[in-house]
Amino acid sequence: MRVTKADVRLIEAGFPCHQVGAETQRERGASSALPPLYYLHVWWARRPLTPSRAAILGSLLPAGADPDWFLRQLGIEKVQALINGEPWTLTGQILGRVITDESGAEWLPVDDKVLRAMEKEQERRDKNREIIQKLIDADPGLSSHPVTVRWGRESQPLPKPRPKEGDRIQVRRVAADPAHVNERIEFAKSERVKSILGSVLKWDAEDLYAYGRAYAHDPSSVAEALTVLDPTAGGGSIPFEAMRQGHRVIANDLNPVAAVILYATLDYPVRFGLDLLDELNEWGNRLVSHVKQQMADVTPFSPLPKEELEQLRKHCTNCPEVISKFDGPEYDQMGLIYCRQVTCPHCGGEAPLLNTCWLSKEGEKWGVRIVTDGRKKGGKAWFETYRITGSRGPNSDDPNFATVDNGVGTCIHCRQAIPADEIKAQARGESPHGRWQDRLYCVVAVRYHPKLDKHGRPERYKTGQRAGEIKTGKVRFFRPPNHRDLEALAEAEKRLQQRWPEWERQGLIPTENFPQGNDMRPVYYGMPRWCDMFTPRQLLGHLTLVEELNRLKPGILEELGQERGRAVITYLQFIIDKGLDYNSKQTRWHYSRGVLINTFGRHDYSLKWTFGEMIFTGPNSGAAWGLSQVLDAYKGMAELMAPLHEKLGGADPPLKIQYGTAAHMDVSDHSVDLVCIDPPYYNNVQYAELSDYFYVWQRRTLNDLYPGIFTRRVTNKTDEAVANPARDGSAAGAAREYERLMGEIFAECRRVLKNEGIMTIMFTHKTQEAWEALTRSLIENGWTITSSMPVESEAGESIHQKNMASAASSIFLTCRKRKVSDNTPATWTGFGGAGVARRIREAVREGLKEFEQLKLNAVDEMVACYGRALRVLSEHWPVLDGDQPVSPIRAMNEASAVVAQYQIARLTQGRLKVDDLNPEAAMALTLYGIFGLGDIPYDQALNLSRALNISLEGRPAGYTVSGRMIGINDEGRGRRTNRVSAEETGYHAPLLRRGSKLRLALPEERHKKPIDSPQTEWDILHGLILAYREGDVPVARAYLAQHAEGRDQVILDLLSVWAAEMSDEKLRKEAGAIMFGLK
Repeated sequence: MRVTKADVRLIEAGFPCHQVGAETQRERGASSALPPLYYLHVWWARRPLTPSRAAILGSLLPAGADPDWFLRQLGIEKVQALINGEPWTLTGQILGRVITDESGAEWLPVDDKVLRAMEKEQERRDKNREIIQKLIDADPGLSSHPVTVRWGRESQPLPKPRPKEGDRIQVRRVAADPAHVNERIEFAKSERVKSILGSVLKWDAEDLYAYGRAYAHDPSSVAEALTVLDPTAGGGSIPFEAMRQGHRVIANDLNPVAAVILYATLDYPVRFGLDLLDELNEWGNRLVSHVKQQMADVTPFSPLPKEELEQLRKHCTNCPEVISKFDGPEYDQMGLIYCRQVTCPHCGGEAPLLNTCWLSKEGEKWGVRIVTDGRKKGGKAWFETYRITGSRGPNSDDPNFATVDNGVGTCIHCRQAIPADEIKAQARGESPHGRWQDRLYCVVAVRYHPKLDKHGRPERYKTGQRAGEIKTGKVRFFRPPNHRDLEALAEAEKRLQQRWPEWERQGLIPTENFPQGNDMRPVYYGMPRWCDMFTPRQLLGHLTLVEELNRLKPGILEELGQERGRAVITYLQFIIDKGLDYNSKQTRWHYSRGVLINTFGRHDYSLKWTFGEMIFTGPNSGAAWGLSQVLDAYKGMAELMAPLHEKLGGADPPLKIQYGTAAHMDVSDHSVDLVCIDPPYYNNVQYAELSDYFYVWQRRTLNDLYPGIFTRRVTNKTDEAVANPARDGSAAGAAREYERLMGEIFAECRRVLKNEGIMTIMFTHKTQEAWEALTRSLIENGWTITSSMPVESEAGESIHQKNMASAASSIFLTCRKRKVSDNTPATWTGFGGAGVARRIREAVREGLKEFEQLKLNAVDEMVACYGRALRVLSEHWPVLDGDQPVSPIRAMNEASAVVAQYQIARLTQGRLKVDDLNPEAAMALTLYGIFGLGDIPYDQALNLSRALNISLEGRPAGYTVSGRMIGINDEGRGRRTNRVSAEETGYHAPLLRRGSKLRLALPEERHKKPIDSPQTEWDILHGLILAYREGDVPVARAYLAQHAEGRDQVILDLLSVWAAEMSDEKLRKEAGAIMFGLK
């Protein structure tokens, strides 16, 4: 199907993806400001709301839509008052004084408060100009820095005459610039700025975002409601935003846990609104109060340890009379920390396995020591906690001490190694030395003490109902378990055994076996059933909650009715799920932050050597926290959906939730206007395997409320579109199955989409295998890829992004239905070079011109051009090079080569072209332009080399550069941290390999031979930099004259690219100094 120019959508023509990406990073940046969907229930890789709204809106707006209006619809807008044409950005309370007249125009009435605010704004601008001048005086180069230039322009004095009291100031709303805010934040933190100001530059609110979270902004209702389908809806972000925009929504998912989440996210907040909060609070408190009462006697609070009493007395030196008010039992317990303990196979002693002795690095530092009885055989061990001063404990204890590393233990008594296989055997109870045990070794407790004034006397409230009372502060402390704690654990286990037969008869205990799958570590470490993932007291608490919820269900349904009752019961189960997530053997104590990390803090079932317990009683019980989380999430979702709830006036939401495979949906042919899909991430997340953890509990309370959803013992993994080697026999088999399953989904989407409709895919994965599988399954099932746009959407510090095949950017792939008729293969090169490859290069060059106005960074520009390459490839599919099929990856690499060459030419004002260089230097420069000095996946470098017709060749020391090749040396271990100087043995080749990664060598890592006798321009570049370091500009000038006679401008152009693309500020400044000195 050919797309007419009039029908091109904004997302296909190019939209301000850098702004969307910057706001998305902001949305994900602070856990305290996440959208409410995140607090409702665990779902893996849930999409942020900002890019979800952008994908939908950009897919439906025409290409000619105003980009600023588009950003404002996303909530990326700020409010400005115009003082004689000069914009004054309004923030804080002054925003509440803006009024709207009958025509819809906005004004700021001028009164005394506005006049004072205007004077403060003028003072703020004066201060800004002083700071800017200070920066420029110290570093004249900052006068042309983009941040100081724009900041200075926005800090000009407010023009006179100023408005008077009684006047009205015109107000406008404009698109904000979060991408530039990111530049300002980085600028403020740079060493360049800190060295001048003495600290990090603190921005005013007016100079940063100047607006609230974009996702909270209510989008304008659409003139015409369209039908939007998300066939793999997961956590519900995409359909949530589609509904907020006023569209009809179809949300489908194969996973039953996801299906229930969709009801709780999309249906109930719109259907029942904020009114449901009262019922949720009432029934939730009944549930929480019951478990709190039942668990109180098996979760005792202890008297303060003598060390804490001494701390209290020391604190109250000048007010000993108040000590008695604070020396009672501990107030609360924030968590209990357990370790795994085995029996040493060598000496028979107790061998606790701790991977660290740190308890907290946050606030007051704490550690734990293991104490032994000194016996050579059958030794006992116990624990003592201590405060850390500096980096050591009071007895020079090292908190970094560990008794397990890489799965191998060390006996605390005989110091002999305990093999990993022996540890696993004891975990499963298959060792002659017995079964390991989960041993409590620390209680994280809370006490109160008085807040003191400067004289050491208690501070008291002076007014209000608490007038005269002492102000108090919480003190967290870490103590070893005492006999009360251990007796309570024994009593909880005894009670669980007593209740077990009855609970098993009721079918409440998840005794199902852990299913065969991709991650079998629970079974390997002695947890063959789902119920084995909990200590006896943890399991007692969870089962008490499940039993009580089932007891409450009939009353809830009778009082509230079927639909409203089902909603309340669902959210009550989510309270239980919160506890399951934070109260299992799969949690971990995060000592750097001093907090408990949930079961799915990682997206797997990895063994936790130490884990935490959340108590279900006390003033801040885990169950009460779960209730507060669910209430807050529901309230937030209902508030975001409030305009739609009010508009419906009690009518059913424009929503259809389906449970089943996306390859066969109950949706009519040609009935959908937009398919917006966030497909499964290849092999990154095994959704079904992870969701079984919640599924086996949910089916015990929700089965009768959601007919057809909870029919299986565990979730459906056969039809799940992920790359699962355990299911499919091998990595290659998993890739084929993923491609097949995704192909079926895309074929089904093609069936239901209108001919003029489009499909937008949000995909995040950096491996070429994932891209290959996804794009091939698209093209082979009748789709033309019309665009690809990058959006930074993953939190950069997320644990799931580290050392894993995850990309920082999400890619929006937009597709159209291709007219399937002639399948005659096209040729890659064609007669006289007029084949698909040339068309791709032409399309990419045309795209680069169009993207200039978007001001994309180099990587985003590259990804955007992938879309142009894939469009040409998919329009001519299939494509052959000789008798070999051309893959989508090859088309993308062809685009990469064009973009890299374009960027290099742009940086040097057209003076330097890749073709002007020796092939080794050309390849090095192209790689540098794309990847900088970072890691380069070997397969991507290989494909790129093919596009440039330059081979990657492993070469020994002292090789001669010949032909179209670039040399590779193997990188020695530790080489990167222990930099090799030019005088020592270094690398002859510019490209280094370790495993499946490549990287460009730094100048100081190169061998003397290619520096002293350079063969390529890249060698000369490195030699020039080293010569400058050796003797400043004179030595550098001499080196350039000796080795680059007649080619000096080429080398200087290379140096300018080195500086422009350099992420290391020190190296960038060095290159600038060399260029300045050689002018």
